[in-house]
Amino acid sequence: MTEPTRIAAITGGATGIGGTTAQLLRDQGWIVHVLDRSVSGDDEFTHACDVTDAAALADIAYKIGPVDAVVTAAGVNLRPHDGPAQRLELDAWDTTLAVNLTGTMLTVRAFYPHIRDAGAIVTIGSTAGISAMPWADAYTATKGAVVALTRSWAVDYSRYGIRVNCICPGATETAMMDGILDEFDEKNRLNTPQQRFASRDEIAAVIAFAVSPAATYLSGAIIPVDGGATAHTAGLPFPNRRPRS
Repeated sequence: MTEPTRIAAITGGATGIGGTTAQLLRDQGWIVHVLDRSVSGDDEFTHACDVTDAAALADIAYKIGPVDAVVTAAGVNLRPHDGPAQRLELDAWDTTLAVNLTGTMLTVRAFYPHIRDAGAIVTIGSTAGISAMPWADAYTATKGAVVALTRSWAVDYSRYGIRVNCICPGATETAMMDGILDEFDEKNRLNTPQQRFASRDEIAAVIAFAVSPAATYLSGAIIPVDGGATAHTAGLPFPNRRPRS
């Protein structure tokens, strides 16, 4: 008997990790619905959507109908407007929480009624949500909260066989990270045990596994894909001590 085609919905699915994941799943035979602010939404599988718009998300989820997987890849990192508490801009704080945290929750809330039993949700966290990123408080706070929500959902939704996991990329070569990676000199690159940054393909491969039938007993997992950085206590340089200005 032919296995039915699996259907996925991916927010932030036009570019970056989300876009690479969307293409990988298509290559594996999935039907993929992309939700993204940057698309025109002019075909049945592409939907113009802002993840902070609860009504729009709910409407799109209803139109798509039953899905086997949801990936919440929409996100922002607003450095240099983000930063430590004493310097970050409140607008950056509000926007980061709205997109990364509330947007993740609204996405799951919208699609939850349409996820088939034994389906999968993958949230996109960050190693910033596992260990300290001392120069981006808003980003760190949202990713830590996504980690906590993932665990909560994994328990709650288990009654329907829905699995929920969080993939936490380390430094990855994406447009979002371009300006940040430029700040890392070669010495800091080498503080990552694999001595390089991740490619989008490497992150997408783990996401694709997490939503696949090969991972049917994987749930509630917080999975760093970071070349060993979170296993290495000196993965990021400590700030130099200096007097308060």
